[in-house]
Amino acid sequence: MLHRVLGDQNSAELGGVYHLAAAGETSWHGFARFVLEHAERNGVQLKVSSDKIGAVPTEAYPLPAARPHNSRLALGKLETTFQLKMPPWQQGAQRMLDEIQR
Repeated sequence: MLHRVLGDQNSAELGGVYHLAAAGETSWHGFARFVLEHAERNGVQLKVSSDKIGAVPTEAYPLPAARPHNSRLALGKLETTFQLKMPPWQQGAQRMLDEIQR
């Protein structure tokens, strides 16, 4: 696959760090809400509704190591260099949830 993406381009010119992830951004709170909302739409009986899930700020959840306030991956270099457009994270999550439900 890499050969197809790179084609005849000089690999020395393409050095550096590239981040590969789905497009868009969310938090663990947003991801949890997405999963629970999917379950609710599909008739899964839950002990809590998605609207009762609250976000926990970093300051309220102490850990031994400091956590960054913004740990999003920047896809710009990958998308620009290779003319790629990554699908939104919701698309991949939806696909996985549908697979689990089968």
